[in-house]
Amino acid sequence: MRSCEPIRIELCSGLGYNMTGMPNLGGNEQQKEADYTLESFSPLIQYGCSSQLKLFLCSVYVPMCTEKVANPIGPCRGLCESVRSRCYPVLKGFGFPWPDALNCSRFPVENNHEHMCMEGPKDKSVDVMAPVDPAVQKFNCAPQFIKNDVGGCVPSCESNLLFDEAEKNFAEVWVSLWALICFVASFGSGLTLIIGGGRVKASPMVSLAFCYCLISIGWALRVFSGRMSAGCQNGEVGDGLANVNCAFVFLLIYYFGMAANAW
Repeated sequence: MRSCEPIRIELCSGLGYNMTGMPNLGGNEQQKEADYTLESFSPLIQYGCSSQLKLFLCSVYVPMCTEKVANPIGPCRGLCESVRSRCYPVLKGFGFPWPDALNCSRFPVENNHEHMCMEGPKDKSVDVMAPVDPAVQKFNCAPQFIKNDVGGCVPSCESNLLFDEAEKNFAEVWVSLWALICFVASFGSGLTLIIGGGRVKASPMVSLAFCYCLISIGWALRVFSGRMSAGCQNGEVGDGLANVNCAFVFLLIYYFGMAANAW
């Protein structure tokens, strides 16, 4: 039997069912992840291309759950095709593809005793052939999202979509503590092997200890520079050589981590 849980996502409350189960039909393992994904559709919902868009998205990412049915109850293919016919032209006008997770062929053709699904009421008439350009100003990113260089919406560095501030602070303290322990243990081991190694020739162990010292320094650099400077550029998550802090942290943690595995 599936384990059902109450719906905690505000967007999907009041749709006629109040229990869901994870993983969902979009591959998310937790409701927080599903909420994160649904936030990216907020501009499309505000645009109003289909009156059934919210129900369709929720039935995919927050499917109905009952302990009497083994599988999650998602949308019927007709509901998917109705929403796609009205909303895909809008997405296409902005240069976005139709998401693979919302491929209509994945869903049952009709609701029956073999494959239960949500059909939804008949959609209202919407003129999807109307020019899209006047709506550009309305098609803004949802809160906690910003537009990237190609016009897509990505989470901002300050967003708390998957983890709240308390969880992030706890992670910072936890990583800092283990980085300090790693440095002390590795430095002490290396110093002991160099000075008082006795008859044992332990050059690989010295190299191993040296690698772990540099790994701990990499984590410490990440902590002291802050997660904003180490992983963010212009308010969004960034990476690559353009971010010097990110490059140094990567070099110390990844390169010397691989070297330690080799030793």
